[in-house]
Amino acid sequence: MPYQDFKNPATAQSWDAGNQGRNPSRSEQLDMLLSIIADHYQPGKTMLDLGIGTGLVEEMLFKRIPQAQLVGVDASSAMLELAHNRLQPYASQYTTLIHDLSAIDSLRLPSHPYQVIFSVQTLHHLTDTQMKAAYHFIYNTLESGGLFILLDRIAVKQGNLFSVYQSLWARQDALYQTNVHSWEGETFADHQRIVAERGDLPMSLERHLQLLKQAGFETACLHLQTNRALLVGKKS
Repeated sequence: MPYQDFKNPATAQSWDAGNQGRNPSRSEQLDMLLSIIADHYQPGKTMLDLGIGTGLVEEMLFKRIPQAQLVGVDASSAMLELAHNRLQPYASQYTTLIHDLSAIDSLRLPSHPYQVIFSVQTLHHLTDTQMKAAYHFIYNTLESGGLFILLDRIAVKQGNLFSVYQSLWARQDALYQTNVHSWEGETFADHQRIVAERGDLPMSLERHLQLLKQAGFETACLHLQTNRALLVGKKS
């Protein structure tokens, strides 16, 4: 499985068309994320999406929260082009910035009160040091009482438990007619190779929670489905 170069237009289009089949948990977890935002978003405030990609989440968000205002950041101009095409009806409600989140300390955002920051399937490309910097940046960017919501891949660390993960991936495939089982690998060694070849650097759930607490957040895991987690952090 080759490295995923999301700056390549063909890769961006392929991902946009087929991501659901690789993660059948995505729809339910996205609905959870959007439900939290809908209940907590205050009109007049701004949201920040770290990894807006092709605008799939924003399309759902703007339909659910018609008054929402958002800044979206992504490193790929190819992904942002697809986002702009998708979000034409909402052109007045969002702004995008091209920036590599591995260098998040140099990101300069428009001056807004950021009440909600979220990230979907993006931060698992960061190293541990970069993730630590990202969580501190997010905490410092949020207004007091603001929420950070993360929906992302987490690491499968225990090789002796890999067969248990496989059982649930096979269950998902049977329920949703997907192919998660083979996408994640037939053996633990195969899984590790696939993750590395994709350029992914997922960290454990425990490490995410530890880094969020170190950044100053009150934090919790709200939903976990095998290696996909929905986390929240609140700035006191």
